[in-house]
Amino acid sequence: MSCIAANNFLLIVARDLHLDCYNHKEHSYFDISKKPEENDDHICDITLSSDNKYLAIITSVSKKLIIYDLPQMTEFKCFILPRSASKIRFSSDNANILVADKSGDVLIYDFIDGNSGTKLLGHLSLLLDVLQTYNNKYIITCDRDEKIRVSCYPNTYNIQTYCLGHKEFVNHIEILPHNDKFLTSSSGDGTVICWDYENGKLCYTINAYLDVDDNKLSENFYKIMDEEGVEISRLPIVHYTITKLDKKSSLIASMIHSFNKILIYKLETNDNQFKHQKEEMLLLKRFPAAMVFIKGALLLYDDVDYIVSIMSIINCNDKITFQIDKKITMFEDKIVTFNSRLSLDAIKILYKRKFDNVQEYQERKKQRIEKLSKLI
Repeated sequence: MSCIAANNFLLIVARDLHLDCYNHKEHSYFDISKKPEENDDHICDITLSSDNKYLAIITSVSKKLIIYDLPQMTEFKCFILPRSASKIRFSSDNANILVADKSGDVLIYDFIDGNSGTKLLGHLSLLLDVLQTYNNKYIITCDRDEKIRVSCYPNTYNIQTYCLGHKEFVNHIEILPHNDKFLTSSSGDGTVICWDYENGKLCYTINAYLDVDDNKLSENFYKIMDEEGVEISRLPIVHYTITKLDKKSSLIASMIHSFNKILIYKLETNDNQFKHQKEEMLLLKRFPAAMVFIKGALLLYDDVDYIVSIMSIINCNDKITFQIDKKITMFEDKIVTFNSRLSLDAIKILYKRKFDNVQEYQERKKQRIEKLSKLI
């Protein structure tokens, strides 16, 4: 689900089965091997441990989970997953990896001891994100069917609660950085929601879709999705990242599908009261492949020219602005052939098709009768 990972020491970008690791001095390149029948294989998610000791990646077709030791980037462990995965995260203690797969299961891998995956929990829907709370008490998951589930850990058969309120798929979840009592989420319904996740309470909603100032984008997307048999009323959030600003506020960056502006919001809490303010709408040359906050900066990856733009956050007199400090070209010294993947196809599969089964049956029946009449 992400092709970029970064901390204060490393910048890592994935493309197809290639990794470019930049330590702010030089680039190191790594290739994942594949079999001839795995032609469409690619890295579909990468993540760094919070202690900056490990990098983990998953591949789509070969279903590999590979953990690298940092900063040497030596392969530490490799597992073959039972099913294709959609998202990976390190556990809060960085000793395990949580794998959310496309069948709806969450597996846990103890990569230190080399134990293979143990099933923790299951949804009846495609999982899109997973995380463990900082206090180790809960595993939180979200899926294609608008649900956020809060499961007790390690006894994940005990469900603490559900966070229900989104109208479309929930594609990102993050703990609120300045107050870990709360969870934030983004969705295909174009909203960002803040939750009291222990009690399943919806606390605050940011209607990001209302900040799209180009009606033609919405009309074009509605038309495309209508041809797919999908009824939608809002553009979906595609990219979402959040970082702590101070003790009472966090900074949110979100991107709406096909809208080439980053929506920057400041979300504040005070005695469990919420408010937000739109700080910036950063115009981009084109829609980025990924974005992520690291301490004091927002990183944007453009997979057309393979450039990562590092934008520093400037907080002056209660006004948030961004300034491009540096642009880094990835894969510059490596000749590789990249396969193009349309983001539209990736987003289309997350919507549920709405069919009239009776109408379909009548149509098939009519076709059978017409076929038989021609044979008589």
